[in-house]
Amino acid sequence: MTRHDAVKEYFEPKVSELAGDMLNFNFSPESEDSISLITNYSDKVRKKYITGDVQKEYGFTIVIVKSYSSFQDDLNLEAMNFAQAFMDWLEQQNEKKVFPDFGEACEIQKMENLQNMPNLSGVNQNGTMARYMIQSRIIYKERKNKT
Repeated sequence: MTRHDAVKEYFEPKVSELAGDMLNFNFSPESEDSISLITNYSDKVRKKYITGDVQKEYGFTIVIVKSYSSFQDDLNLEAMNFAQAFMDWLEQQNEKKVFPDFGEACEIQKMENLQNMPNLSGVNQNGTMARYMIQSRIIYKERKNKT
């Protein structure tokens, strides 16, 4: 199983619970309540140890598409709160040390949000859908294989 498989498998139950849909991988459709995982980088080396172990990171963005309103109502506030709740859940998983399974040779040290609130990254051409982005990363230590 690759890191991509592990991360997608990890987030799928939460996405199914929130949106009743599958997690999209590396594409974000323009459909209400869709949630996507976009990879930013994988196996980026942060630190090398004299033992041969390496600290790495896996960066990703969660994209949440919600209905958008240009009227004086609470639709946009509700969408922002939904995205913020997803960020809070991710932070709770980190605190509980509930992480994706990167295999026996890896020890995940933390999973973190890289911002303190979701970004409103854009509104579609019709002004009916908005994308909220949550940038995150997983920091892990990959142990040198001992033979």
